[in-house]
Amino acid sequence: MKFDLLKINSIDQVKKIMKNINADDIGIELMINKTINLSFLIYECDFYIANIVKQEALASGIDACVSKDAITAKVTKTDCLVFGDVKRLYMLANKLVNQSFKDLRELGIKLKQQLDAYFGNFLWQVGEKTFDLTNNYLIMGILNVTPDSFYDGGKYDTVSKALFRCEQILNEKADIIDIGAVSTRPFSQIVAQDEEKKRLLPVLEAIRKRFPDAILSVDTFNSSVAKEVFNYDVSIINDISGFTFDENMSECIVECNFSCVIMHIKGTPKTMQENPTYTHLITEINDFFDNAIKKLSKNNYDPKKIVLDPGIGFGKTTQHNLEIIKNIESLKIFGRPILIGLSRKSFIGNILNKDVNERLFGTIGANVASYFHGARIFRVHDVAANKEALEIAYQLNN
Repeated sequence: MKFDLLKINSIDQVKKIMKNINADDIGIELMINKTINLSFLIYECDFYIANIVKQEALASGIDACVSKDAITAKVTKTDCLVFGDVKRLYMLANKLVNQSFKDLRELGIKLKQQLDAYFGNFLWQVGEKTFDLTNNYLIMGILNVTPDSFYDGGKYDTVSKALFRCEQILNEKADIIDIGAVSTRPFSQIVAQDEEKKRLLPVLEAIRKRFPDAILSVDTFNSSVAKEVFNYDVSIINDISGFTFDENMSECIVECNFSCVIMHIKGTPKTMQENPTYTHLITEINDFFDNAIKKLSKNNYDPKKIVLDPGIGFGKTTQHNLEIIKNIESLKIFGRPILIGLSRKSFIGNILNKDVNERLFGTIGANVASYFHGARIFRVHDVAANKEALEIAYQLNN
C-alpha cells in the first residue's frame, strides 16, 4: 500500500483530489476547510481499510476522504485522503499501529516515521562542515568540462578555461562547485570512462592547487571515476542515476566516505525523454529514493551525508517538472534536504518559448518557487543572479 505525504496549499487543489476520489459533493463542501493542514494520500486502499482509517481519523479529531461507495462496498478499492493538524495525525498513527490488520499497522508506523522526518532538522554533512538546511540554502555552481553540454558545452573544456570558470563561480559566492565531464543532456551518448577521466582529472588537480578550500562535487555515475577523484579531496559525488547505472557506486561512496546527491532518473540520458509516463509521479520518485538510500544504509552510511534530487528534466515532461516543483514538500519524508537542478532547462523554454540563452529569468523564477516549496540546494549556471534572488526568498521566509 503506497501513499504520498501532501502539503495542501489551496482549496482548489484539495477539491480536485476529492473529485478524483469520487467523494460525495456535499461531503466535499463539509470537509474541504479542514484540509489546510498536513495531509497524506493513500492510493488504492482496500475499502474496509479505508473505512477503518476514516473511523480512526474521526476519532482522533481529524478526517479522511474516501469514495462515496466505500461504505457500502460497491467498490473494492479507493484512494483515501487523510488530513488534519500534526498533533492529531500523530494520534491517528498511534491508533493505526495498534490495529489487528497488518496493512494498518504498517501504515501507522510509516506515517509516524515520515512525520518525524518531515519535522526534523535537515542537516547535510559535507566533509568537516555541517550545513543546516532547514530554512537556509546553498548554491551549487556548475562547471562543465564537456564539449557537448546543452548550455555551456565547449566553453570550459581546457584547464585554463576551467580555472577561469571556477574563479568566477567562487567570486559570485557559490557554496559548492559541481564538476562534470560527461554530458547527460537528452539523447546524449555514453562516454567511455577513460575519456571521462582524461577530461576531469587534470582539471581537478589544477582546481585543488589554485583553490584548496573550495568544496568540490563531481557529477559522475561511474564508481571507477569516483574512486580516482577521491585523491583530489572531492567531498561530494553527484550521481544522476541514483546508483542504477553502476552497481558498485553505493559501495564506493561508503568506502570513500563521500557525501552524495541521489538523483532520480527514468531511463538513460539517451532514452529518458521518449514519452516518459508515471502512474503516481511523486510516489515513484520516493520509491526510487528509498531503494537508493537502502543501498547505503545497509553499510551503516551516515544518512546526514545524503541529499535528494528529483531529477528535473531526466525522464519528465514539462508537466511532470511542474508537478515535482509544486510537490517538493512530499519529497521531504526521508528527512533529507532537496536539491533542484533546473537551470536553463527545456521545460522553461517550452513555457516561455525561449532559447537556452534566454532562460535566465525563467530559471530564477522557478528556483525561487522551488525554495518556497521546500528545496534548499540549487544547482545553477548563473550563480550571482540566482543567489541574489534566493537571498530575498530566504529573508522573506524567515
